[in-house]
Amino acid sequence: MQNKKILYVSTNNEWGGSEILWTQSAALFIMQGFTVKAAVKYNYSFIQNFVQNQHNYINLNNRIKPLHFFFRLINKFIPGTIKSTDAFYESLIMYKPDLIILSQGNNIEGRNLMKDFVEFKIPFITITQLVTEVHWPGINDEQIDQLNFLYRRAVCNYFVSENTKLLHEKMLGESSINATVIYNPFTKKIPAELYYPTPVNDIYKVALIGRIETLHKGYDILLDVIKEEKWKRRNIHFSVFGTGPHIRLLTRLAALYNVTNFTIYHYTEDIAEVWKTHHILLMPSRMEGQSLTLIETMYFNRAAIATNVGGVAELIEDGVNGFIARHPNCEDLDTAMEKAWEKRSEWEIMGLNAGKAIIKKYPPNTVYYFNGLINTILQD
Repeated sequence: MQNKKILYVSTNNEWGGSEILWTQSAALFIMQGFTVKAAVKYNYSFIQNFVQNQHNYINLNNRIKPLHFFFRLINKFIPGTIKSTDAFYESLIMYKPDLIILSQGNNIEGRNLMKDFVEFKIPFITITQLVTEVHWPGINDEQIDQLNFLYRRAVCNYFVSENTKLLHEKMLGESSINATVIYNPFTKKIPAELYYPTPVNDIYKVALIGRIETLHKGYDILLDVIKEEKWKRRNIHFSVFGTGPHIRLLTRLAALYNVTNFTIYHYTEDIAEVWKTHHILLMPSRMEGQSLTLIETMYFNRAAIATNVGGVAELIEDGVNGFIARHPNCEDLDTAMEKAWEKRSEWEIMGLNAGKAIIKKYPPNTVYYFNGLINTILQD
């Protein structure tokens, strides 16, 4: 088994939570003696901890190697004599992986890569982190038929929540016969003494953790809610931790609305430090798969207020270990936040309920669980 060759391919343009599962899976397989390569769109530095040999790194942004001047000169006089080389194609031919693991940010962006896998008759699986109806109007019947064909050719298609899988089936109009749910890993260390903090000056602190980007995370929806006078008057503060393309936009919106209890902080790896001073998580997202932030929050024994997208309702029991807004809009988010505010004295016990719920629902080691599934495929 140890001489098996695996190629991991990621469609994401940058490093993020969606990369944790496949990179940890790859690291574990390398420790066990497997040969592993990785094809990504971001810098090698993010994966060099497990792909130590840069020869095993493929930059998907630079697939086509430019022709030498001499060859371009030949083509000028005899068009089409020498064709450009596709580095990814070369790797598929030379490396001949036993299995390709395609990790994709959403369920439509990896289709061209899947066509390559089918063309070269290489077994592949898919990991889909996000499915959203936002993409649905952008694909026509022909593209849907093509996607159905490609997903049927996969050995298995993995989704990070049941709702994500069901939405995928709805978008393609077909039940998935080779689909199953897997789990994103929890990677943080929980300090031995991490207590629920006593509110300083009776101010409750709400944490928003993740990429600062409005379409996905819905932070603009939150600002539309908390610009109302009732939220300005209350002893509550909203802290955003992260980085992303809309930091200045949200800063301007907060100033425009005269919202002073909203602060943006830099991204931090030390999530435990956040939960030493904050009381509850808020996720006003327009779309999610199965949020790694929510999973981590529950392991840290904190409750959450979240919109009902992706796998949120599979982890949060409304009023027991968190609060669910029915839809990602101002009215429903305000309703959920109002309900949470009325029960703020119960946030500590609800956080403990969240911790118990995530331990009960998640395997002890999700990476070992996932690699066990891959081992079964490789043995067939």
